[in-house]
Amino acid sequence: MVANSADMISSKEHIAREFPLVKPYEIGERRRLIDKIPENYVLLKMIVAGICGSDVLYFKGYKEKWKLEKRLPICLLHEGVAEVVETKGETSVKPGDKVVIMPLTACGEYIACKMKLGENLCLNPKFLASTCDGLARTLLVYPASKVIPIPEKLDLRIAVLTEPLSAVLNAIEVSNLSGNEKIAIIGDGTIGYLLASTLSRFFKVQREDLHVIGVVEEKLSIFEDIAEVINVHKEHEKLRELKNRLDIVFEAVGGKAHEKTIDQALDLLRPAGKLVILGIPGEEKTPIRVQKIVSKSLIVKGSFWSRMDHFKKALNLLKDKEFQKMMKRTISGKSFKIREPHDLENALRYADSEAGAASRFPGRILVYLNEA
Repeated sequence: MVANSADMISSKEHIAREFPLVKPYEIGERRRLIDKIPENYVLLKMIVAGICGSDVLYFKGYKEKWKLEKRLPICLLHEGVAEVVETKGETSVKPGDKVVIMPLTACGEYIACKMKLGENLCLNPKFLASTCDGLARTLLVYPASKVIPIPEKLDLRIAVLTEPLSAVLNAIEVSNLSGNEKIAIIGDGTIGYLLASTLSRFFKVQREDLHVIGVVEEKLSIFEDIAEVINVHKEHEKLRELKNRLDIVFEAVGGKAHEKTIDQALDLLRPAGKLVILGIPGEEKTPIRVQKIVSKSLIVKGSFWSRMDHFKKALNLLKDKEFQKMMKRTISGKSFKIREPHDLENALRYADSEAGAASRFPGRILVYLNEA
């Protein structure tokens, strides 16, 4: 329940099924009564959500001990599409509308908020599946200002990619891309593909100037028409040829591979080149060879989450028919219907890019809530 005053009462009671991570590798279930909706909030019925690498990190317990102790049990998933069931107060949506959910709510109090640096730099945010419950539930009450209507003819599976695409747009913004740069993306997963596709389609980065570095042939194959691909396990010479030659490198792997991928990026960059890190580390500390940064006067920038304007731009880009065709490549042929806790456990195990089946095949794993 979300409020107490009488004027917030819903037209009827609803029971939400929630599937929280109870401890690493274990999803539980709880029921929540929703009988009140605050002013300017909406009641949402979840339709479909994507599994992000950060969800898998939580699921496997690859987070700082204090985070697990403080935040669990917590519902995972923050990339999602829902249907509006009910509204209260001033909203730009109505019942029946399909919407994308913006998972971040800034506190409005600390320095980044007061300096208006952008909500993604808030030091005390509410972020779904991180600092508060995410979308692994059948119903939720959410601020109306944080949902965006989906264009009527847009495939909802593609609309789920709005959140990761918004993060990509933030990373490109952080890079201060000016054109004519030689670029590499380290990471053959969903974020890597969204980055490469966006740079190719909308920033006109030519194939010969765009390199994608990864480890799985099946994943690298979907990049081949828009980028030069390099398998680090097989093409050592290609990688050596790029050393000290690139203007910008995007690191889009994270996890336990962070130490290797960041070191690799520092090798590839030319003097005064720029590294943009999107990958979320699996541990609190990642060893970095600072000498490489200092001796080459490199610029290292982090790119974290995204803002509402990135979300709106991402949805606008997804209207592009050719881009939609590209986006279909990054949706896995494997999806899961979440009827019981073990269904979500199976989905998260499958989506594990280190040990799951998704480590071998490209595509975002989608899960469907509210399936009978």
